[in-house]
Amino acid sequence: MNPDVEKLWELQTVLSALGDREKQLTNKPESFAAVDREWQSVNAEMEKLQQQIEQHSRERRRVDGELSDQQELLKKYQGQLMQVKNQQQYAAAWKEIDATRKQVKELEDSTLKTMADVDVLQKQNDDLAAGSVELKSRWDAEHEAWQHSLGDLRKEVGQLQARAAKIEASLPERLSREFHRIFKQRQGIAIARVVADSCNGCRTRVRPAVLQQLKRGDLVHCEGCSRILYLESPPS
Repeated sequence: MNPDVEKLWELQTVLSALGDREKQLTNKPESFAAVDREWQSVNAEMEKLQQQIEQHSRERRRVDGELSDQQELLKKYQGQLMQVKNQQQYAAAWKEIDATRKQVKELEDSTLKTMADVDVLQKQNDDLAAGSVELKSRWDAEHEAWQHSLGDLRKEVGQLQARAAKIEASLPERLSREFHRIFKQRQGIAIARVVADSCNGCRTRVRPAVLQQLKRGDLVHCEGCSRILYLESPPS
């Protein structure tokens, strides 16, 4: 058997195990996933309430600005009322004052409504925050337990990474590049065993002449899937 092919087989085994362990690092256990979904839902609702509060606050600032302008305008019209010289000017001044007073009243009512709406939203947000204290405590406990359980797994990932790097360092650079190209193209299987005279990756029959090449230790690719073929050495 070709010693480099033996190394490639070992490398593929290590990389496969490494991929499995890395997935385990990101997969949440159901005990944590359940409380995490609940916690994320509460956070999303609180964020939605905060956005509504901010939207109402922006509207109140806009209305307050307009109200200030209208109040200044009302003062102006009231001052002009003292300077009128005839009944026609007096009636016109009162008309402006009445219209402005109406506008001021509408703006004041709008401000009061916005304040009431913000109070309702803020209470909902505060109630959610108060009710989520126990939920956050459970989330923290489950998250800590999950992270603690990953300690051995992270250690194993590190060991597998070091082992893969050591194997690759012992391989010819060209062969390493070829392996990774096939590994990427063939969904993590770059080297396939020959089982019952067939490629275990694609079931293509391996011709007798190709089997002889493998037995001589040649580097051979499957004629069906282009994977590197691996023929186990017979037991001694």
